[in-house]
Amino acid sequence: MRLALSVLAGVLAAALPWALRLWQEWRWGLPVRITVDPDNPSADALADYFATVARRLDERPERMRLVIDGRTAARRALTLDFLPDGAMSACVEGEPPKRFSLRRRWIPDHPVPLDLRACRLWIEPVEANRFRVMDRVPFRVPAAVYALCALLAAASAVWLAPECLAVAIGLAAGCITSRTVRA
Repeated sequence: MRLALSVLAGVLAAALPWALRLWQEWRWGLPVRITVDPDNPSADALADYFATVARRLDERPERMRLVIDGRTAARRALTLDFLPDGAMSACVEGEPPKRFSLRRRWIPDHPVPLDLRACRLWIEPVEANRFRVMDRVPFRVPAAVYALCALLAAASAVWLAPECLAVAIGLAAGCITSRTVRA
């Protein structure tokens, strides 16, 4: 019974940081969905979508989840890249890239080129007419949680309580993987 309780406590403790991360993503902001035409994807349409999103953020700066759905267009790659002069480039495989400019409003926190076939972007206003675009919600685990894990592990050694050790190990594993693994 004690072993089963320890395993259950460890698994629940490992799931806690993941649940917090999912809750943070869920409450991030208004979802905006861009659907790419599966039969005829267009770089011009992608550039227009991003210009529309930028205008919307200019009018009302808010956190936003941008969901780009182009999974059915898997035959042709859809990418977004940044050029050295600050302009952006939308590209559909087999066509020339479409250059467009958002007047240096887009601050990327993701690797480029960005594959847009099935993508979620997290947009956060930074200052006047500038916004940061990330490919995942920034999730940080406070250092106090790791101190709590060490305290629980020490308490399990002192009182010979495997439940405390299981919680400490599960919580530490959940914290580490929720920060490093992309959902």
